[in-house]
Amino acid sequence: MPKFKIAIADDYPVYRDGLQVTLSADENLEIIFEADNGQELLEKMNAELPDLVIMDYKMPVMDGMAATRMIKEKHPSVKVLVISMFHDEKFINHLMDNGADGYLLKDAEPEQIMSTIHQLLY
Repeated sequence: MPKFKIAIADDYPVYRDGLQVTLSADENLEIIFEADNGQELLEKMNAELPDLVIMDYKMPVMDGMAATRMIKEKHPSVKVLVISMFHDEKFINHLMDNGADGYLLKDAEPEQIMSTIHQLLY
């Protein structure tokens, strides 16, 4: 079975590191790159396209909302999972309207993160 390629965009390295530890438990997932913001993410996607992007909503330079919109315009097959501290229903609906495939709160348990990733990829 081929590995699914994952990209992580979050401006907090410690959160990216935590996601790496969580995702490393699944041998079918491969983190191909990380980015500090949406613009860096899009630039890196020009070189290698992930199957799934896991990204924070609130980042400097380009936030997750703008990056999600641009990813879906250019690469509609790439899944986008937004992880954030915001839990307002209108906010989440707006994210989904802009192309996000999934949404989790940043304090989600590792099992919930993995379950959501599997739902999006399989």
